[in-house]
Amino acid sequence: MPELLGVFEVDKEKRLRCQAPGCNHAVYKAVHLLSVEGEFKLYGSECCKKLFGWTSKTQGATHTSGERRLTDEEREQLLHNTAELLAKLKAEQAQLRAATESKLAALKAALAAKGSVVGTGRSRGESRMLGTVLSADVERQAKERVRARYQVDPDMAGWRGLVLAEAKKIEQGE
Repeated sequence: MPELLGVFEVDKEKRLRCQAPGCNHAVYKAVHLLSVEGEFKLYGSECCKKLFGWTSKTQGATHTSGERRLTDEEREQLLHNTAELLAKLKAEQAQLRAATESKLAALKAALAAKGSVVGTGRSRGESRMLGTVLSADVERQAKERVRARYQVDPDMAGWRGLVLAEAKKIEQGE
């Protein structure tokens, strides 16, 4: 059975030809790169579905061009030096993964340095997080102000932002 190595997108004007036996249709949106009997082949979604019973949506691909189209150079590599393109994409994925892990580690370190507890709303001492009010008395006063000023029920959906703005003013002594 063929192995799905990657799914790529190319410019519509520079479509590729499906290499499934007897097909030769133009493919550009989801070019499936397969390893068929030790050779690289390019198939369209419909041919994969007809011949093998799967598409890229049901079969995981090792490599993709992600949310972008292949450049002209990468398109040529796909046609003439597929192994080099796969190595390049693998290196890009590893680099992206390393950058993401580095950012995550930096965020975790920053949170640890602040001594915060994620999800408690108390990462800045007694300051208020969005959507919360520290004191029931302050919230009651803020709702009274919103009710009087705008003639609305501050407990209804959509008015929470005004209640929080009033609560902030009350906390600041305005």
